[in-house]
Amino acid sequence: MKTCYLYFLLLIGIVSCNVPTEIPVADKAKPADEFARTFIEKIISGQTDSAFADIQPEVLNDEAKEFITNASLNINGEIPMKYRVVEANWTSGVDSKTGKFMYYRLGYEYEFETRNILFTTIINDNDGKLLVSSFNGEFLSAPLSELTKFTMTGKSGLHYIFLVFCIIVPLFILTTFIIMLKSKMTIKKKVIWALIILLVSLPKFLINWNSGQLDFKLLNISLLGSGFFKPTLYSAWILTFSIPIGAIIYRFKRKSLSTDYVQDEYSNDNYENELS
Repeated sequence: MKTCYLYFLLLIGIVSCNVPTEIPVADKAKPADEFARTFIEKIISGQTDSAFADIQPEVLNDEAKEFITNASLNINGEIPMKYRVVEANWTSGVDSKTGKFMYYRLGYEYEFETRNILFTTIINDNDGKLLVSSFNGEFLSAPLSELTKFTMTGKSGLHYIFLVFCIIVPLFILTTFIIMLKSKMTIKKKVIWALIILLVSLPKFLINWNSGQLDFKLLNISLLGSGFFKPTLYSAWILTFSIPIGAIIYRFKRKSLSTDYVQDEYSNDNYENELS
């Protein structure tokens, strides 16, 4: 009965998980955020020549100009009602040719009267000079919160099988971990087996919950062997589970490990008797 209750709680936790529809912009990224939004607003309002001036010269080719011009024409002068920041990340480092560099990846969902548009940009910060190094715009069939929410509607048998494994694996690991803690082993062995049971799970299988696309990673360290996440606010949910190798090994070795404990205790008793 307790196991069924845990299954129910985990299932409810996954299905009912909600994410915010907007993320805050850190102070460090605010100049790039303002620059990116100004660039997007130029495209929306049809100021394409001014938008071209904000793009890095090495990526401003005829194809890029055509894409931005078509994007502006397709928006057709519509006025956005509001926008939401759906991604705000940055990467910094040192290049042997250009020296220090900083890239900001910023994503926005603009809401118009009849449709929503997802804009994604990469802003290059070169010694305080901001330029666009990448830009994309995508018309959405519905708000991102609807397109990327976790739902069971229209899912295949593969989705359900994957979800079951995402629930069973951590339950199996937790159950095995509790059994191990209650077993007769030395503290040192329990610590070692706790790490093996909780962390040794491979390979990792992944599913894109929206598209059903599968992937796997051979080597990984995964706590409890299961998880779910969204890389960005405009990404689909990714569910993962791993084969609980550590827990399975313990289940097979459980009796012998307890036997070793008994033998160790017996040897210690004999040693103490000999000393006395």
